[in-house]
Amino acid sequence: MSLYREAITALKQVLLLDEQVRNAALDVARMSQEVADLRDRVSRLEGMLAGLRVQPPAELRPPRPRRLPPPERDRGKD
Repeated sequence: MSLYREAITALKQVLLLDEQVRNAALDVARMSQEVADLRDRVSRLEGMLAGLRVQPPAELRPPRPRRLPPPERDRGKD
């Protein structure tokens, strides 16, 4: 009986190892997807930052100089 018990124990260990390998493969696939998602997010943030460097938002831009009204002599010609 001892031989059968050892064989059954060995089979159980093989099955447990097989399950652990499958779980590890699923974990690696999930982490790979998470890394791809993070890469996409970083890419979008880089694009946003590049857009801010090209044209900053209105509240960060200095005010535009105001134009002076035309001289009095030019206003009545129309």
